[in-house]
Amino acid sequence: RGMATSHVRRWRVRRRCRPSYDGGPFCAHARGWSVACGTHVRRLDPWDDEATRIQGTDGGARHGTDVDDEVVDGGAITALWTSEDGETSAMASRNGVLKGFGAQWRVHHVPTCVCAARCDVDKRVVFVGCADGSVMAWTVEEKARRALPMGGTKQAHQGPVHAIDVDETQGTAVSVGQDGCVRFWSWKGNQLVHVHVEQGHDAAATDVDVWAEEHTAVSVARDGTAVVWDLDTRKPKRTVVADEEALETVAFLPSEWRDAVEENERGTGKRKKGNARNQGKVPSTVWYWTGGDQGKLRLWDACTGNCVAQTEVEGAMAGDGILRIQLVKEKKQLVCATTDGRVLCYQFFYNPKEEGRVYTLQLVHQLVGNNEEIVDLRFLAGKEEETLLAAATNSTHIHVYRTTNLDCVATLIGHQHTVLCLDVATIGNQKSLVASGSKDQTLKIWTLESNVLRYQGSCVATGEGHMGAVGAVAFAHPKGGQVDFVATAGADRLLKVWSLQPLAEERKEDMEIDLSPLALKATASIAAHDKEINTVAVAPNNLYLATGSLDKTVRVWKMPHLSLHVALKGHRRGIWSVHFSPIDKVLASASGDRTIRLWNLADGSCIRTLEGHTSSVLKCQFVSYGTQILSVGADGLLKHWEVRNGECISTFDEHEDKVWALCSNREEQMLASGGGDSTIQIWRDETEQEEKKAQEEEVTRVMKEQELSNALKQRRFDAAAKIAFELDRPHNLLSVCTELLSMEDEPLQLLTPLVCDWSGDKLAKALEFVRDWTTNKRHCHIGQKVFQAILQTKSSEEIMKVPGIESLLEAIKPYTERHYSRIVRLIQSTFLLDMALASMNVLEADGVEEIHGGDAVVEPADPPDLGGSPVAFKRVRSGISV
Repeated sequence: RGMATSHVRRWRVRRRCRPSYDGGPFCAHARGWSVACGTHVRRLDPWDDEATRIQGTDGGARHGTDVDDEVVDGGAITALWTSEDGETSAMASRNGVLKGFGAQWRVHHVPTCVCAARCDVDKRVVFVGCADGSVMAWTVEEKARRALPMGGTKQAHQGPVHAIDVDETQGTAVSVGQDGCVRFWSWKGNQLVHVHVEQGHDAAATDVDVWAEEHTAVSVARDGTAVVWDLDTRKPKRTVVADEEALETVAFLPSEWRDAVEENERGTGKRKKGNARNQGKVPSTVWYWTGGDQGKLRLWDACTGNCVAQTEVEGAMAGDGILRIQLVKEKKQLVCATTDGRVLCYQFFYNPKEEGRVYTLQLVHQLVGNNEEIVDLRFLAGKEEETLLAAATNSTHIHVYRTTNLDCVATLIGHQHTVLCLDVATIGNQKSLVASGSKDQTLKIWTLESNVLRYQGSCVATGEGHMGAVGAVAFAHPKGGQVDFVATAGADRLLKVWSLQPLAEERKEDMEIDLSPLALKATASIAAHDKEINTVAVAPNNLYLATGSLDKTVRVWKMPHLSLHVALKGHRRGIWSVHFSPIDKVLASASGDRTIRLWNLADGSCIRTLEGHTSSVLKCQFVSYGTQILSVGADGLLKHWEVRNGECISTFDEHEDKVWALCSNREEQMLASGGGDSTIQIWRDETEQEEKKAQEEEVTRVMKEQELSNALKQRRFDAAAKIAFELDRPHNLLSVCTELLSMEDEPLQLLTPLVCDWSGDKLAKALEFVRDWTTNKRHCHIGQKVFQAILQTKSSEEIMKVPGIESLLEAIKPYTERHYSRIVRLIQSTFLLDMALASMNVLEADGVEEIHGGDAVVEPADPPDLGGSPVAFKRVRSGISV
């Protein structure tokens, strides 16, 4: 457990669960889910357990299997459609802009409510319904990236259009809206024509689904009615009334999903009957799912009007309804979206043995789209060494996530108000107990039992007695596979200790499970502070408790009678967190005064103060056998401290708001943090992996350096230059260029073939090297020669494609002009040298045209062209070369 005491641990975010769905448009397909969240459409793959949350367009990690983001101009996305295979999509925004099939155009001046599409080999047709009741269609030319209008009817419905679906075989579309009308449309050629209308419902019609093979459609409304329509006659065939439920969505059940059912078994079992009115003959194969404001999934037989199966959505609170149902035919899964921002995926099973239920839905995946504010987090053990994470959010529910993909595998339901704190204890057989405190003034103890794919949580004990919100809870450390007590504290300033012996005795006696939880009794209670208590911790030997309060003090209590051991004073603001060292008699406390203090429990003295946070420190804990401390605060930072010298060895800025929660697993190889940005971060200790990677890179570097040295000695300049680029060694490339330019017989011709091989990243890196060489007086001539070779061998178009070429050229230009001017001044000064030498009769007469009185007159050379490119000058005077 832990790492070496002198080791600096490197934490990296490996998973991130951030707000990804807020109850907007949603589509399920074979490749996963597409959900609209504000101005983005996020594509999630819930079946990929190893999908990292660090992929994405923003470079940050995302919810579970977040693999892509799509954006449409014009504000929040109000309509979304995807094909069954997930390859194509169309979406529309609040200001009427629609994007799909490679094109983007404005469809109307009012918000687009819904959209549907028809795709075949040679044609793409998009249908939209708008907030003013208009229904329109466009043909999309994908190659030309443009959309051509197919007509439609403005304000066809008296109110917003709620749903559109298409029968591709018949060329028919069906729309429903706020007015309760069902309208039928047909497109002939490139025109959308309104052909029929029926007043199918007495309230707003919310959804419609078309089954092309059966030439049937079904529409639902908020008056609780579901109407089955004949697409040939455009008349209703049956109306089924649900039990006082406003229906929001409907989806046909494919007939191939029911192939295992014999015809004589369809009548067995007790089935719930609906109020059905026959208006025509309905095929016995027509079954459909409905969902509404009661949060129930119901499967109906359109022939008899009976409810064949019914499932309540897990974790649905009062008022939480179902917004959308979609079927993934390839996987035989039903996916539904709820009003509280969750997406649930059910597997469809044939179950004739269970009385009254021929079909069953089993929940296999759950996405919690928005956790709101994360209040507390705790790791717990699952089946087969699986690691789970319990999260308390701004909710009455506790969500339990699988850490591999942050799929919500269980929901603990029982509190009547917001859950504020959590703690976890591991008992015999690696089972976990979860303790929770809430604003409903109660303590609850939970257990998790695993089934095939998920977990079932149950409340096994409840403690009542606090007069205010329970804001802190801590289990005793397990001894011999048993947990003796749990401590709680809260807004009533009371510290209570609850005995867990009745729970242990019941487990030993192997009694039959009682549905009602045990009532825990407080074995000790004391008014511990003058103000609200924010935190409580238990010492490793279970002999002491520590509490921190808004009264700026930390108090240590001796068990079992809660006698005061020592009061620790020194903080200037309230205390938010306390934690015992696992090896020393030391206590760490985090405060609103932006500091962490380490206290000696023997005499109550402050050993060390850790300063570095810019706002309140909200959580702290010891790691690495008590040699290091992790802390989080209202500044959104996670800091890693060395206890020995009080230095902050690393800081991580991954949250966008205050961080309330921080925890680690037993092995301290995994961290979890969460806070006001509604984001859960899963961190992993990658010290070992990074050290191994660094060692491998060092071995590779040494081998490359040896290859480079060998290539230079063997004068294999192409290979040497290639290795220099790989190692990012400009001085090695400089050596190669210097060697080439020092050779005789036009050295520039030897440099040109080398430069010809540079393209893309190599060319960009070479220009960066040239920029650096040009700024150095010693190497500027090499840089200018290489720059000249690049300009001669590369086209201007290729050079302009280099990233950041403008800034590179701006950096090279002034130094080039400066070196050129210096050379011109040097050449001009050589004329004075010629005159002096000629006056001293040192120069020979050869090449001198006139001699007067023994003085040699030297004809000056033509003045250099200062406006041209840098050139090399060479003057010869009587054997003297300049």
